[in-house]
Amino acid sequence: MSTSIDVKAGEQQLYFRAGGEWCYLWTPKSFRTDRPVPVIVHHHGFEGYVNAQSADWLEEDYKIGLLRAVMAAGDGCAVAGSHACGDHCGHPGAVEANRALFETLVAQPFVDPSRIGLMGGGMGGALIWNSVLGPLAGKVKAVAVLQSVASLEAFIRAQRHKWMVLQAYDLPADASDDEAVARVAPHDPLNRLQRIPQGTALPHTAIYHGARDEDVILETHALPLAEALRKAGGSVSLEVFADVEHAVYMMGDSIEARLTQFFSRALV
Repeated sequence: MSTSIDVKAGEQQLYFRAGGEWCYLWTPKSFRTDRPVPVIVHHHGFEGYVNAQSADWLEEDYKIGLLRAVMAAGDGCAVAGSHACGDHCGHPGAVEANRALFETLVAQPFVDPSRIGLMGGGMGGALIWNSVLGPLAGKVKAVAVLQSVASLEAFIRAQRHKWMVLQAYDLPADASDDEAVARVAPHDPLNRLQRIPQGTALPHTAIYHGARDEDVILETHALPLAEALRKAGGSVSLEVFADVEHAVYMMGDSIEARLTQFFSRALV
């Protein structure tokens, strides 16, 4: 049975469990309990967390600014997030936790299940796509990803973040590249997206990426992600910022305005 979230009118931050993981819900000032509201589920990146009384995305000013930007979309959106097993790299346990949060949210009478969006960056991107291709298939209306991971294989072969993937999937630290790629292939978002048939129901998607990002490389993540989604018939916009490194989150007003505009259009 899904958790019942006890809300009142107006702005509030609430913590609850879903799928064994701590989650949060933040409602906008315009929130009314008698008017179903769209919800955007945020997916944190590396070292992100949600616990019984806090979340990294509710504590740092630039992160709060981004969440407030999506909350300002349309007539007002709520935002939510799950701990999702911590540093997950999109593994099955995190996908299950994400499913549990989604089902808890859509079971609430104050949530509009037809207007659910997803947002995230870094490793949060891997969780987004594995959820969209799994238990949330056909249930998500819009996705916005910022400097987000699409290819676990690219991380493994680049060596720079291979350890992160190995740790998340309980693989030995001395695993060869080929062994690691083969083991995570069923859970590698880009690998899966490139194989979905044309006409698959996909959310409206906005991709924001820094051209000079040396952590999540444009050519092995954002570009093939956009290509795979378009090949399947998805509605995709890709915006690449020429002088930005791994800091799309920290672009301030310009990225905040883009998020507000995107979700205002995509969640109508």
